[in-house]
Amino acid sequence: MSEKPMYDIPIGLQLGPKEIVLDEATVKERLDLLSWTDRAIFERDGIVPPGITINQHAMMKFEAIPELRVSIWAKSEHEFLKPIKVGTRITIRGRVVDKYEKRGRRYTVTELETVDESGAVVLRSRETGVHVE
Repeated sequence: MSEKPMYDIPIGLQLGPKEIVLDEATVKERLDLLSWTDRAIFERDGIVPPGITINQHAMMKFEAIPELRVSIWAKSEHEFLKPIKVGTRITIRGRVVDKYEKRGRRYTVTELETVDESGAVVLRSRETGVHVE
């Protein structure tokens, strides 16, 4: 069985969708993992801290490109558009929008969008990863 060369990643490759319910246990577990100390907005207002689901972006990339073994986050831009309440069901979708080589390294650019259960966009991300072979 021959393995597909890693850089055959097509522009337009879909990432996801990934659906997650941000219930209290899920949010607390992520906050503990991140050693997030200021929990007031979560505990007082029931708001999920911004960016708490960004770790899913890398997992979605590895799920869509199984031959990818290692990718280093080179650059990311995130636009937080709306607070997310605890208990919200979110869906993350993305796609590969660009790829290029620079100084002998291979880069892939992805754009991802997170929507809540009403269909409102709550987060937009553009991320560039360096592939390590």
